[in-house]
Amino acid sequence: MRFGLDKPPSPQRDVKSVGEILKHVVQDFDQPVQDSIRILRESWPKLAGQQIAKHSEPGYIKDYCLCVFVDHPGWVPELERMKRPLLIKLQSSYREMQIRQLRFSLRQK
Repeated sequence: MRFGLDKPPSPQRDVKSVGEILKHVVQDFDQPVQDSIRILRESWPKLAGQQIAKHSEPGYIKDYCLCVFVDHPGWVPELERMKRPLLIKLQSSYREMQIRQLRFSLRQK
């Protein structure tokens, strides 16, 4: 019997570093924004137009694909219709970013 308690002792657990524990705690915090995304967000109203820019913004670039976040599902088909001209504008204005695809995604809140 342990200190007069009738519960069995705690099982042995592996020791974990604070870094390991914190990694799981902070994984949902905002990720740092890529420099190229900052540039695209600044010029987004000129590229996509004021109306569309009010409801969308560049999110991140991964594997040569620019993911654009949209604030309402109704704007996704609108952006899909202008995907090709928008991609051409991006490729001609920002060649160094090597954007080959666009993907539109509903912004998670």
